[in-house]
Amino acid sequence: MSTPQPLVRASDILVDGFISHTFSPEDADRFFTLLLRTPNFLRHKNISYSQGVWYIMPNVHSIQPGSLGVPAQTSPLPLDYSVRTTQGTVVPQRRWIPAVEVDFRRHVEGATLQPPIFFLNRNGEIGFWLPDILQGRYRDHLHNGDREAPLGGRSTIHIRINWPGYVNWKRQIPGRDETHARSPIIIARFVKHVGASVDRFFNQCVANDPVAIHRWGIGTHGITQGHVKVIGAVHVSAGSWMPIIQLTGYVL
Repeated sequence: MSTPQPLVRASDILVDGFISHTFSPEDADRFFTLLLRTPNFLRHKNISYSQGVWYIMPNVHSIQPGSLGVPAQTSPLPLDYSVRTTQGTVVPQRRWIPAVEVDFRRHVEGATLQPPIFFLNRNGEIGFWLPDILQGRYRDHLHNGDREAPLGGRSTIHIRINWPGYVNWKRQIPGRDETHARSPIIIARFVKHVGASVDRFFNQCVANDPVAIHRWGIGTHGITQGHVKVIGAVHVSAGSWMPIIQLTGYVL
């Protein structure tokens, strides 16, 4: 006899979502408020859950195009995925915001944040093992990899990592390709750039602190690239994205 599955509510996005595990439930609430431009978004937005995914549902009768803090949509838009569908510790990171108040108002509160981009496998799994990204083995398995990455139209963006125990780190990547049209990069290219950024961050940490042995220590005696899955990326400020990182095991 099968075990009944627990009821999942919209509010569980702040408990079991990848973003809440990355930023904390309280800060995930603040992030979704900024993204959706709606205080108390769980009450005022039509959010549903199905098979491991929380969606914001369109309401064509009450919402005018562009009134959401996300692009107008006619189909459910994924907001987050459940960590219960995967295994491994999600790396907690402090959400990056500009330190100066005027920059925060301009680049966060006054910006149109893009929905999180999740790296989905054609078999339905979420995220890719970092070595597979670095070796290009993800390309044939990436869902919608040839679609334009919704990066807000910027020509360059920053990938930022706030790994526990290490200084804030960033790397600039192109948001547009090298063609004459300077088209926005596709999702497959974005995955490659994010993976390369995580790899460079690890290499820099090892170079600066090769014997780190604290709980989140990076290096031979700690966490290496082989322990990492890259789940997706979150738009935290105009021109800045943070990767969602999960380990293949558990940090206790």
